[in-house]
Amino acid sequence: MTEKDYEILEKYVPETSLPILKKWFEQRKFQLKITKKRSTKLGDFRANFNDSFCRISVNHNLNKYAFLITLTHEFAHLLVWNKHKNKVNAHGIEWKTEFAKLMQVHLDKNVFPNDIQLVLINHLKNPPASSQADIYLSKILKKYDDNSEKVICLKDVPLGTVFSLENNRVFKKLEPKRTRVLCEEIHSKKKYLIHSMAEIVVINP
Repeated sequence: MTEKDYEILEKYVPETSLPILKKWFEQRKFQLKITKKRSTKLGDFRANFNDSFCRISVNHNLNKYAFLITLTHEFAHLLVWNKHKNKVNAHGIEWKTEFAKLMQVHLDKNVFPNDIQLVLINHLKNPPASSQADIYLSKILKKYDDNSEKVICLKDVPLGTVFSLENNRVFKKLEPKRTRVLCEEIHSKKKYLIHSMAEIVVINP
């Protein structure tokens, strides 16, 4: 990555994390792409099967703490790929160990506010495949969104609420599960499990 790349990255991550990231990144070759918002994922890792650079992408709309966690998540995939290629599970023990080790560096440098740091300590005991799967981490990170006061999450509306998602599909909230909510799509009558932290637009409360 060039100095210009780091100047761009500086807009998306906490300032105190930049020296850490520079140290990590200067030792590995990969492409970093900051993408538009994707409803299905926060970030992505693409391996270099054809002798091209591995690619890491992160959604541009994340707040700086969520962005850093996602970037570190995907960078852990790069390290595991460099060591094991595709011989291990994507989010197996190798990735969990690498991700926790990287995140501990951020924690040791007090990159995150205390409330996020406390939740992360528990999160890293057994990190899931996506930070969104940890409802406590998702909830605390939402506090730092620029539009946090305007966002309505599925967990915050009562049962029976009719709502739409970004893809304009319309659902009715039926029953809460652990980290997801059982919902019925109005058009097809099919049932789906939707993450309780999903951002929604209320149509009929």
